[in-house]
Amino acid sequence: MGAPRSRSKGRSRRDAPTELASTVKDKSEVSRLSKKLLPRQTIRMLRAFRHYSYLALLPLDHLSRVINGKSDFPPLHLRRFVGPLRTFEASGTEFMAYLRLLAGLQPEESLLDIGCGCGLMALFLKDYLDESGRYSGVDIHQPSIRWCRQNIGERHPNFHFAHIDVHNLAYNPKGTQPAEDFGFPFAPDAFDVILLKSVFTHMRPLEVKNYVDEVSRLLKSGGRSLMTFFLLNDEQARLAAEGRQAMQFNFGEGVWRYVYEHSPESAVAYEESYIRRLLQDSGLTLKEPIYYGGWTGRRDGLSFQDMLILKKD
Repeated sequence: MGAPRSRSKGRSRRDAPTELASTVKDKSEVSRLSKKLLPRQTIRMLRAFRHYSYLALLPLDHLSRVINGKSDFPPLHLRRFVGPLRTFEASGTEFMAYLRLLAGLQPEESLLDIGCGCGLMALFLKDYLDESGRYSGVDIHQPSIRWCRQNIGERHPNFHFAHIDVHNLAYNPKGTQPAEDFGFPFAPDAFDVILLKSVFTHMRPLEVKNYVDEVSRLLKSGGRSLMTFFLLNDEQARLAAEGRQAMQFNFGEGVWRYVYEHSPESAVAYEESYIRRLLQDSGLTLKEPIYYGGWTGRRDGLSFQDMLILKKD
């Protein structure tokens, strides 16, 4: 749970959300059909086959990364866990800008990256944070954390990574710790900035509430958090009715909806009013405006998902 992506020459910044929306839409249609038509055991076997296929490509992937000057990037089978492979580098560049310009991250500050995956943001932050700055990354995918410790943490003493065995039906079904009452292993008021990139888009309501409360506990006074969501609101509903939405959240009820009936955590959306109430109850202040994403079909979407910037007073 999470999340470096390169852009081709001549492609405008505003092309990215549209292109990504198209990619996600195509993949979601294929995935939706496969989940409806194939038995669960068959899907698991196909996923295992895909995993071993990526492992078989390790030598070729390593050679490609060396030739392209990206030898510090994680291998293919880990990069695929944080989103589309072809957008890995661009995503890091994009969110590095958001952390600096929207969340105001300074080189000497401390940052917690919840859902750090295989170190996407750490790769960009290692040359930005100075010696007094501090990075902590946590994730439920143990192989990614192991790679980050060996390839980033050992070279940068102010970068630390921890595996958290939080249960998630889609991404860590054997996890031993329930997300709805999980406490992150850090002291209160420990961080200046907390990033949750594509985390709440894979969590259930009680789990989201607990994580929001934890963010409030862990932020220093004046600290900021950048969070991404799929938010349901009037404008989103209008665009969905026009057929412009990249993802269809047709299942669920109440304050949340999800794309796949038998795998809710694969992609989750929330009523915007509910998220606003959660944030207010936690003691976090939403810094307006919300930066709505292109997933709904908005032509002015800043990123793909909706982005919120919070502050702790």
